[in-house]
Amino acid sequence: MVDWGRVLAATGEVLRGVSDVAIINNWLEKSDEGAFASIVTQVSTSSTDEVDRLDAALLSIASTNFNSDVRRRLITFYAVFKIAEMQRYREFRGFPP
Repeated sequence: MVDWGRVLAATGEVLRGVSDVAIINNWLEKSDEGAFASIVTQVSTSSTDEVDRLDAALLSIASTNFNSDVRRRLITFYAVFKIAEMQRYREFRGFPP
């Protein structure tokens, strides 16, 4: 018998992952200034769980991208993300596991 609860939970995780990639790709399509503004807005308006999930996704994508120019840009985005996160929570929350 199919455990629909597990199937739906797994489907939700996949969709959230796709959403994170879409958000990051949207940032890449913008100018640096536009991306920075979008990152700050995303961090300040998202739930803590969403911030944590996007933190992990951005770090993973930034550290594994094969295009050096894109990787440099993503690392800059990650730095902006962590600064925005620190401003929101008034502390450095560390890095994802």
